[in-house]
Amino acid sequence: MNDIKFNYLTELCLRYQQDKFYIEEIPSSILSKANKRFKIPNNEEVIAFLDCTILGSGKMGVYFTDKGLRWRSLGNGLGNIEWTEFSEINQITVQNEVEIYFDQRKVFLIGGTTYPIPLFIELLTSIRDFLKEYSHELLLKQQNVSSSVTYNDLRNISTLFEKYEEAFEPNNGLLVDKHISSDLKNKVIKYFNLQANKEIISFLCTFPVKKTDGIIICENGIYFRETFISLYYPWYVFRTLPLYLSSDELIIGKDNIFHLTHAKMEGTEILLFLKKLQEYANSVYQSAPSVVDLYSVNTKS
Repeated sequence: MNDIKFNYLTELCLRYQQDKFYIEEIPSSILSKANKRFKIPNNEEVIAFLDCTILGSGKMGVYFTDKGLRWRSLGNGLGNIEWTEFSEINQITVQNEVEIYFDQRKVFLIGGTTYPIPLFIELLTSIRDFLKEYSHELLLKQQNVSSSVTYNDLRNISTLFEKYEEAFEPNNGLLVDKHISSDLKNKVIKYFNLQANKEIISFLCTFPVKKTDGIIICENGIYFRETFISLYYPWYVFRTLPLYLSSDELIIGKDNIFHLTHAKMEGTEILLFLKKLQEYANSVYQSAPSVVDLYSVNTKS
């Protein structure tokens, strides 16, 4: 068993994930310069980062830390706000399409990112509402949950959907365990920006021409990657994540569109595969606290 450690701020950010909004797995090329660019102290824990640069350099954007928000934007320079102060904000709005205002004060610009600004406002509002309803201590409180997600269980579920023929190419794009060649594994690890020693349980290719677009199953969670989309969900979040099909598109979480047009596996089969993984993750994490549960209780009361 592995002990899973997380907090509600991390979970909220993961649920509002879109491309270039990094949670937990922030590229080292960006994170290594956070102290210099954003003046983040070494004793401050980074939770998430929204990159607001066109080329993905991380020079400008917004950091979510255990202390509050820290930002760096063109023209406005550096700024920050602690969670206790953030909880007292009444209005979070956008003006001139890119200017973020806290009440009547312009705080930073969010230009240069593909992240939908209305969704960003919704995320900030959700965090603000959580702080008002509960506290910043609960928002950042470390949750410890024993997980029994195993390599073997995830491999067995994947194998149910694999159609592999030794002498030919796999006929539905799903490769499990040792059926993933070392050459392909290295290419996928590089494309998904994973650690070199990451154990990949299965890989579903959704664009055979490119070969590296698709979905990766690991013990820690699930990864989705194609041009302009890079998503990662730990199993404790993925278990209740909205998933549905719309034509040849898979809609993930907060309206992330993942294309299945060129996938060899039928879209309905891919959705069923993912739903089976969700069922499994939900059975494992039944006792895990979730921000979804907190909101549900609050709504009922």
